[in-house]
Amino acid sequence: MNDDLKDAETWFKTASSVIEENPRVACAQFSHAMIKALDALFKEKLGRTPGKHDKAVDYFKELLQKNLIKSEESKYRRSIQQILQKKSTAEYHTEYFSRSDAVKWRKKVKRIMDMVKRYVEDEE
Repeated sequence: MNDDLKDAETWFKTASSVIEENPRVACAQFSHAMIKALDALFKEKLGRTPGKHDKAVDYFKELLQKNLIKSEESKYRRSIQQILQKKSTAEYHTEYFSRSDAVKWRKKVKRIMDMVKRYVEDEE
């Protein structure tokens, strides 16, 4: 498995393990899992990763525009954008995150990671 995907899986597992105890920390970790998974996709398809996390949406749009991933994957753009926008609030405790929020993030990030795996693992 790709190193970035391994890291993403680890972030995801640790996030899942603290949902009950600390949903805010779980959300922060889910955001990192998503970022690492997207890094794997960007390296595979573009040969580079964004210098700043908030640029991941632009890189994702580039993949779509260049037809490097299927157009149907555009459905993930909004989730990516939403999670990236709230990442700092989760990390710096500037907003409340409930267990329900963490469960939603887990579901969104899992779907994004599964999408990335279709492109990265199939081509190794």
